[in-house]
Amino acid sequence: MAFRDLVGNERVRRALQVAVREGRLGHSLLFSGPEGVGKRQFALALAKTINCPNASGEDRTLPDSCDRCPSCQKIERGEHVDVLVVRPETAFLRIEQIRSLCEHASRKPFEARWRVFIIDEAETMTEQAANALLKTLEEPAAESVFVLLTSQLARLLPTIRSRCQIYHFAPLKTTEIEGFLRERFVRPEEEIRLLARLSGGRIGKALSIDLSVYREMRREALELLAVLGVGDRVRLLRAAEYWGRRLDREAFERRLEVLEQVLADVLHLQLEAGDVVNTDIAAHLRSLAVWWPPSRVVHFMEKLAALRRDLWRQLNRQLALEALFLAKA
Repeated sequence: MAFRDLVGNERVRRALQVAVREGRLGHSLLFSGPEGVGKRQFALALAKTINCPNASGEDRTLPDSCDRCPSCQKIERGEHVDVLVVRPETAFLRIEQIRSLCEHASRKPFEARWRVFIIDEAETMTEQAANALLKTLEEPAAESVFVLLTSQLARLLPTIRSRCQIYHFAPLKTTEIEGFLRERFVRPEEEIRLLARLSGGRIGKALSIDLSVYREMRREALELLAVLGVGDRVRLLRAAEYWGRRLDREAFERRLEVLEQVLADVLHLQLEAGDVVNTDIAAHLRSLAVWWPPSRVVHFMEKLAALRRDLWRQLNRQLALEALFLAKA
């Protein structure tokens, strides 16, 4: 993808293109923002632009790659010898990975104008790895550009942050994600709207969601809210056993997230305030108001938040849910 094809964060895109045009692009860049908002694609678009022999802007004022030449295509496929992407091989970026990268950075480009080194999940660098990178950032090679990507800026060493030009990425607008999905995929409009709202402003998340799985978890959440509404103690004990004992922790936490989102939608519909995510079942959500007035929704969500905070203590989830559910029965 070229700069012109990227979605969202127009301010960052323009700032990068202006920096390239005016020769003010730093050797050390830091892209900070939530996961899935396009930081990696922006970094690759930048690598293409500064190495494309046909780079120009649509209006001849802002540089952009052609996205068609051999250089651009090699970068797109991850095959360009002068554009390297490093990711954690385990939970951390190890010092050996960073040392290898710095060794490459000391050499002149093989076939491009610039060598570009993209460090994904830069916050996972060990302290030793970060210190090894710092030496290179302090004295960068003339023809190299480092682009660090992070979703947790505060975890990077202050000395690393201070040596980089920082670009802050924001979540995308729902309409931007809807437009992206419509342009690239043939899907029912209802699904496009739902994916865009579930994404939280992150294209990466919108692309990773399996709607069939989500809808099944949503069905379970709606069924639970209905049973809580009528106060059927036998069915509530069965639900506590299923959610608390039969599900592993990851599956349990995913269902908690879906339950909390459904409750938030019930609240927003009643108050006529805030964004509703599950617009495709708005009528069903409104029908729950007979059991779930705003005060009860808020109280129950507070209890769910407390339960989530206590998960790290390895509490007995089934017993905790029984107490929570039966208190509402």
